[in-house]
Amino acid sequence: MMADASSGDRRIRKVVIVGGGTAAWMTAAALSRTLDMRDLSIRLVESAEIGTVGVGESTVPPIREFNRMLGLDEPDFMRATQATFKLGVQFRDWGKIGDRYIHSFARYGQPMGGVSFHHHWLRLKANGDNTPLEDYSLPILAANLGRFSRPETLGLPPHAFPYAFQFDALLYAAFLRRYAESRGVVRTEGKVVDVGLNGESGFVESITLENGERIDGELFIDCSGFRGLLIEQALHTGYEDWTNWLPCDRSVAVPCEAADAPVPYTRAIAAEAGWRWRIPLQHRVGNGYVYCSRYLNDDAAWGLLSQRLEGRALAEPRFLRFVTGRRKKQWNRNCVAIGLSAGF
Repeated sequence: MMADASSGDRRIRKVVIVGGGTAAWMTAAALSRTLDMRDLSIRLVESAEIGTVGVGESTVPPIREFNRMLGLDEPDFMRATQATFKLGVQFRDWGKIGDRYIHSFARYGQPMGGVSFHHHWLRLKANGDNTPLEDYSLPILAANLGRFSRPETLGLPPHAFPYAFQFDALLYAAFLRRYAESRGVVRTEGKVVDVGLNGESGFVESITLENGERIDGELFIDCSGFRGLLIEQALHTGYEDWTNWLPCDRSVAVPCEAADAPVPYTRAIAAEAGWRWRIPLQHRVGNGYVYCSRYLNDDAAWGLLSQRLEGRALAEPRFLRFVTGRRKKQWNRNCVAIGLSAGF
């Protein structure tokens, strides 16, 4: 990984990102923003023939910090990605049919006298006050009413309560591609057919494309998804299987037309042998069904999901197979796994 071992210069000058989608373009955008590109080349290799998962449309509040680090304008980002605001996740039917609650990103109430608010609420409840705990959370009250406003527009500090976004993952990747390329990242179209390793250190030295082009690098980022092209197929890092604890191993996803105005939360609905998601965007609704193949086959899962769509399906269903868990190392030698190549 040394640029010039004789001079003691250990700075990395060639970064190669393998794969596409949000993982790859978020990585490219972040590196091009935070590193000095005058002495660094970042090359991203992806193939338009290899699809990306593109169903990770529901985010958590750190996405705002990431966007802010990049210097993105929030309204521009939301227009480009058809984004909606997200205050939390509504869980339905997980305890028993009819149960629902919103898991908010924000806390309930305010600590008083050095004691967390929920202890005061429990005392009120013991004394006969049946006010739900959710009534002490402004974001949950807003979410239940289908409303949202940035904290500063309410006269509150910008960080008064956290929020996130629901967006089209493919549009977000395209948005960040434009950002990264404008900062010097070079995209190369092609399929990787071979990975060259150093015979002594075992470090990745190069990748070879289907057209015969060899691309050398010093730091390699694996964003190749479940395949783990570098981290697993080349470096044999190993995988920690969590199936005993998280047995769902299949999913089917499809977008549909919206029947109602978007709400500021994602829905997670318990279902046969798994659970369903509903993610409202500006232009459509994202739907999916996560299930365990030991109890439900693909055709049955699609049948159940399609019956519960609120509007006309806008694409063919996409089926995914996965093993829950993570790589035993997410950074192995000079290769870093980001996104699905690191775990799921």
